[in-house]
Amino acid sequence: STNLSVFLDRSRGPLPRAAATLMASTPSASLAYIAEHGLEEKLTALMNLVAADQPADPLRYLAEKLGAKAKKSPAAPVCPPALDEPPPNAPGAEGMVCPCNLFGSLSYGEPIISKKDKTEHPPWYPSQAGVDVGLRVHNTLTDQSDPVPFIPGRGRRVLWYTCGPTVYDACHMGHARAYLTFDILRRIIEDYFRYEVLYQINITDIDDKIILRARRNKLLADFKAEHAADYAAVESAVGASLDAKGQKLDKKMAALAATELPADAPSREREMHETEKAAAALKKRQFDDIAASVATIREVAAGGGGAASSILEAVCSDAGVASTSAAALERELVEQTVALNEELEAARDALDKSDAAKAKRLAELTQQAARLGSLLARLKALAAASESPIEALFRFAGSELGETLDAEKGSTVTDHQIFNAHARFWEKAYLDDMAALGVKDPDVMTRVTEYVPQIIEFVQKIVDKGLAYKGGSGSVYLDIDAFKTQGHHYRKLSPFSGDTSAADMAEGEGELAGEAAEKKNPNDFALWKSSKPGEPAWPSPWGTGRPGWHIECSVVAGDILGANMDIHAGGSDLKFPHHDNELAQSEAYYGHHQWVNYFFHAGHLHIKGLKMSKSLKNFITIRQALQEHSARQIRLMFLMQPWDRPMNFSDQTVGAAKSKEAQFKNFFGTVKALIRSKWLDEEVGWRSREEDRALYDQIADCQSKCHHGFCDNFNTPQVVDALSSLVTYCNNYLSRPPPAAPAVYLVQKAAVYITQILKVVGVAEGADDIGFPVSSAGSEAEVEGPLDALTEFRDAVRSIARKKGPVEEILGACDAVADKVQASAPAAARLSDQVAKVLADFAGAIRAAAAGGHGAVLTACDHVRDDALTAIGVRLEDATREGQSSTWKLDDPETLMKEVAARRAEAEERAKQAKAKAAAKLQQEVDKLTAGSADPFETLKPDLQLEGGALSQADVEAWVGMQPPPKAKGKPTPEWLDASRAATEKQAPFLKKLADSSEGKLTEKAISKRLDSVLKKKEALDKQCEEYASKGGAAYLAKKKEELAAMLG
Repeated sequence: STNLSVFLDRSRGPLPRAAATLMASTPSASLAYIAEHGLEEKLTALMNLVAADQPADPLRYLAEKLGAKAKKSPAAPVCPPALDEPPPNAPGAEGMVCPCNLFGSLSYGEPIISKKDKTEHPPWYPSQAGVDVGLRVHNTLTDQSDPVPFIPGRGRRVLWYTCGPTVYDACHMGHARAYLTFDILRRIIEDYFRYEVLYQINITDIDDKIILRARRNKLLADFKAEHAADYAAVESAVGASLDAKGQKLDKKMAALAATELPADAPSREREMHETEKAAAALKKRQFDDIAASVATIREVAAGGGGAASSILEAVCSDAGVASTSAAALERELVEQTVALNEELEAARDALDKSDAAKAKRLAELTQQAARLGSLLARLKALAAASESPIEALFRFAGSELGETLDAEKGSTVTDHQIFNAHARFWEKAYLDDMAALGVKDPDVMTRVTEYVPQIIEFVQKIVDKGLAYKGGSGSVYLDIDAFKTQGHHYRKLSPFSGDTSAADMAEGEGELAGEAAEKKNPNDFALWKSSKPGEPAWPSPWGTGRPGWHIECSVVAGDILGANMDIHAGGSDLKFPHHDNELAQSEAYYGHHQWVNYFFHAGHLHIKGLKMSKSLKNFITIRQALQEHSARQIRLMFLMQPWDRPMNFSDQTVGAAKSKEAQFKNFFGTVKALIRSKWLDEEVGWRSREEDRALYDQIADCQSKCHHGFCDNFNTPQVVDALSSLVTYCNNYLSRPPPAAPAVYLVQKAAVYITQILKVVGVAEGADDIGFPVSSAGSEAEVEGPLDALTEFRDAVRSIARKKGPVEEILGACDAVADKVQASAPAAARLSDQVAKVLADFAGAIRAAAAGGHGAVLTACDHVRDDALTAIGVRLEDATREGQSSTWKLDDPETLMKEVAARRAEAEERAKQAKAKAAAKLQQEVDKLTAGSADPFETLKPDLQLEGGALSQADVEAWVGMQPPPKAKGKPTPEWLDASRAATEKQAPFLKKLADSSEGKLTEKAISKRLDSVLKKKEALDKQCEEYASKGGAAYLAKKKEELAAMLG
C-alpha cells in the first residue's frame, strides 16, 4: 500500500518517472513476481491511465481495468488469504479482480479453525501487518471462548463498518445496546489504544419494513380523514381487523403447540422452537390487551358516562382494590406491576427447568403479569374513550387496522416520496437519539437509496461470475451451491450444514419476499428484488426492482472501506442471516476469502425474558428510557455488563448503575472540596508515610487492572470495579480522623486518573470537545466565593438552632453575612449571581424564621439545601461531625431535583408506612377495648354452641369451681395431687350429665375440651374488661376511636 501511495501521490503531477519510481521502491520479492509474469509493461500502462484519468477511487479503477483487459493467463493467487483452489475466473477471466492483490498490501498468518459445541468454523486468517498493542477480542468469525489478538491490516489504521438502523420506527433500548456498546469499544480503541479509526455507519432507508410502515401510515391517515366523524364505520373496520388478527395468532399458536421435535433434534433447533413459542405467547397476550381495550372503548361509546363508572368499578373489583379514582387505581396497578416484575426477574434468574416448583411459580407470576397488563390496558382505554371513542380506537387498534388496509390497498401507494419522507423522519429521530446518548458521530454515514446504481453494478458482477442468477419473477439470487464449489464457505458466523429455517429465511428476505419456488436452493438469498405494485422500484438489467436487504451493506462498505475491512459490527440478531449473507456476496464479488477480519456482535438486551424487539412490541424507546434515566446512567449500565453477552434491562441493572454514578460523583465533589480547602497552610508531602504509600500502590494497582481489563476483550466490568475500588479506598483514606492529614496531590492524581478513564469510555464529558476550552459561569472558581459564604453562614445558623441558642446570635449571623453578599460574586458570572441571590434570599428567610423559633430556622436551612441550591445546580452535603463544614459540589440541576424528589418520595413512603403501622396498632387497641366493654359471655356465645345443644353461663361458672389449684414448679406436692384428684371426681358426674343431655352426640372428652377452651378465652376477656375499666371505660374508648378515624382519614 505504501508503494501504491507513492505512485498515486506522484501521479497527481507530471509523470516522467512515475513508473520507475514505483519499481525502485518495490520489494525484491514483488519485483521477481512482476518479472516472472511479464507485468512491467502492463503496470506502466495502467499507471499512465491513472495519471491521465485521475479517478476518484484509484484502487477500484485499477481493478476494473485489470479485470476488463486481462487476457487468459496462468491463474495467479488471489489476495491473501488465498482460496485452497483459486477460482477459475480470477484473475484471468471476466469479472472483478481483487484490488488487495495488486501490490500485496495485506499480510495474513496461518489459518485458525475453531470448534464450539461440536461445530467447526471455517478458517480465519489473522492479520500480521498491523500494530499489536496487546488487545485481545472476541471475534465471532472464530467464536472462541479465548479472545484472539487484534491486529489491524494496515499499521495503526482501523477500518470499521457498523450496520446502522432500518429507519421505520423509533429506536428502542435494544438499539442503544448495540450503538452505545460499539461507541464504547470505538472510544477504547481510539482514545486508549490510540488506533486511527475510520468509522462508517449505514442508514437502511429502503426495506420491507419501511415500505409496509410508510404504506400503512399513509392508508391509515387517509382512512382517518375520510371517517373522522363516523364512529360506526371505524368500529366496524377495527372489529374486522381484530377478528382477522386473532384468527392468525390462534392458528400460529396451534401450529407451534402441535409441533413436536424429535428426541434427537439439535439443541439449536430446540432453543429456536422454545423462543418462537415464547414470542408467540407474548404476541397473543399483547393482542388480548388490545382486544380488551377495544371492548372497553365500545362499552364507553355505547353507554356514555354511566358505562365508564361501571367499567371503573369492575376494574377495581378485578384488581382487588376498593373503589377509587382512575388515577389512584392506575398508581396502584403500576406499583403492583413494578413489584411483580422484580419478582418475575428473580424467578427467571433462579429458573431451573428440572425444578417443577420453580417452573410452576414462574408460570403463575407470568399469568399475574398478564392479568395486571390487561387491567392497565382497560384503564388506559377507559381514559382515552372518555375523551373521544373514535380517537381511542385509532390509538389502541390503529396498527391492526393499518395491516388490514395495507392488504386491501397497499398496491395503490406508488409515490417514492412517501417512503423517502418516512425514512428521513425516523433517520432524524435516530440521530437525535444517538446525540442524546452521547454516541460519537460516525466518520462516514451512507444511505442505501444513494447507492442504487452501484448496487446494480455490484450484483451484475456477481451474475457475470456465475455466482448469481435471475429468477422467474425478476429477482436475483446468490447461488449458494456455485459459491461453495469455488472454495468459499457459507455461514461463517453461525455454521450450519442444513437448510435455513423458515423463520430465518423470513427474517432475511422480509415480509414482502417473492416466491421461494424460483430458487435453485432454499438457502439462496435475494441480491435484487423485483418490485411488486406498491413498492419503490428502479430500472435494472433484470427489470424494475429494488435492492435486497443484505446487498446494501456490502456495496456501501466496499465503496468507503475497500475490499477488506478490519471490523464489522452489529447486534447479535444480525449474525444470521444478514451478516453471513453479507460475507458471502462480498467474497463472491471480490473473489477472496476474507472480506472482514473481525466481527463484533453486541449481546442482546432482554426485557420480560425475551430479546427487546419492535416485532414483539416489548420494547422501551430510547426517549422513554431517557425520561427515567440519564444517558450517563444508561452508559454505566452497559459498562457494568460484558459487551458481547446478553443482559437484562431491569430496575436492578439500572439501579446498580445509578449507585455507581453517585459513588463517582460524590468522590469527585469531595476531592474538589479538598483541593479548595486551605490545605497549603499546613505541612505538605506524605505526612502519613505508610498510608500515603499504600494509596499510591492502590492507584498503580488500579491502573494495571484497568489496562488488563481493556486488553481482555474490552472487559469494562473489571475496569469499573477497579475504579470503584479505588474510590472506596480513597474515601476511607480521607475519612481518617485527625490528626491524620491527606496527601492532597496524591488524592488528586487518583481522581484525575479515574476521570481520564471515564472520559475514555464516554461517561465523563469532554473527550469529544472541539477547540480550546471556554470558561463558563459554572466553574468552581467563579462560584467559590459566594458558595463558601453561603455554606459558612448556613452552618453557623444551623448549629445555633440545633443547640437552641439565643435568637440574637442568629440575627447577628444575618448581619455579618450581609456585606459578603455583594462582594463575593465576580462581575458578569451568571451562576455566581444566582448563588449571591440565593444567599441574600436565604439571609432574609433566616431573619424572618428566627421569630418562629429554632424549628423554623432549621426548616429554612433544609429549604435552601433542597430547593434553592438544587435549582441552580449546587449540591450541599451536611457535615457528619460536629465542628466540620458542609460541602458544596456543582452538579446537574435536573439530576439534583430528581434526587430530592426521590428522597421526599421515600420519606413520604416511610411516613405512610409508619402511619399505617401506627393505625394498625391503634386498631388493635380499639378492638381490645371494644371487646373489654362487652359482657364476656356475650362474646363467648359462638364458643358455647355444641352439636347437641349449648353450654350455659352456669355451666361455665360451675366448671370454673371444679378446677384444681395452679400447679407449682418442680415435683407435684402431695397436697396438690389430692386437690387434683378431688377436682377430677367433681368433674366426672358433671361431664356425664352434659353428655347425656346431648343424646350421645358429644363425648365427655369433647365437652371437657370445649369447656377448657372457653375458660381460657374467658380469662383473656376478663383481663380486657379490667383494662377497659382501668383506662376510663367508654370515654377512653370513644377517644381512641376518634384518634383512629382521624388517622385513617
